[in-house]
Amino acid sequence: MEKTYRYLPYFFAAFFILVVYCFFQSYFGEFPDFQGVISPIGNTPIAITGVTHFHAVMLIVWLLMLIVQPILIVQQKREWHRLVGKASYVVVALMVVSLLLIINQEQSREKSLPVFTANLFDVPVFLVFYGLAIYFRRKPAYHARFMVMTVIPFINPAVARLLANGLAVQLGLWLLFFVVEFFTRKTFKPYFIGLGYYVFNLAVVAYLFLGNQPLLNQIWQLFFGKS
Repeated sequence: MEKTYRYLPYFFAAFFILVVYCFFQSYFGEFPDFQGVISPIGNTPIAITGVTHFHAVMLIVWLLMLIVQPILIVQQKREWHRLVGKASYVVVALMVVSLLLIINQEQSREKSLPVFTANLFDVPVFLVFYGLAIYFRRKPAYHARFMVMTVIPFINPAVARLLANGLAVQLGLWLLFFVVEFFTRKTFKPYFIGLGYYVFNLAVVAYLFLGNQPLLNQIWQLFFGKS
C-alpha cells in the first residue's frame, strides 16, 4: 500500500471544508430556513429550491465518499472499499442528474454564457476523471490519482463564491500534484493523462467563449430552447 493513501483523507477533508466555507454565505450558513439568501456573486438574492438541496446533498455524499475510501484502504477493509466503490456508480449518476438540474435552474433564471461555458468544462472533466478512475480500479496507483483529480472541476464553482480566479487555483493544484509526486512515488503518467484532457477541454471551451460565441449560443439554445 502506498504511504500517500494515509494523507488522502486529509486532502479530501480539507477540500470538503473549503467547499463548505465557500458556500457558507449562500447555503450552509442559512440552515435550516434558507430565507433571504444572498449570493456573494453580485450580492443578489437567490431562492433555495428542492433542486438546490438535492444538488448539495449529492455533492456532500460524494465528498464524504472520497474521504472514507482511502481510510478503508489504510485500515485494510478492502471489501468495504469495493462496496462503497460500487455504490459510487449510483451516487455519481444521481450527482450528474443534480448537476443538470441545477444548471437548468440557474440558466432558466438568467442566461449566462460565461457560467454555461464553465459548466461545459466542469461536468465533462469530472465524468472523464471519474471514468478513468473506475477503468483503472485494478491498478491502485492510477485509480487513486484519478480520484484525486475529480476534485478539480468543483474548484471553479466553489472559489467563485470568494470572487477568486478558479482557473488559477486549478493550475496551482495541478502544480501541487506534480510536486508531491516528484517527492513520493513519481507515478506521473495519470497526471499527464489528466492534464492532457484538462488542457484539451479548456481549449475547446476557450474557443467557444472567445472565438465562436454564435456557436456557443446555439449550444445554449439546444439545451434550453429559448433566447
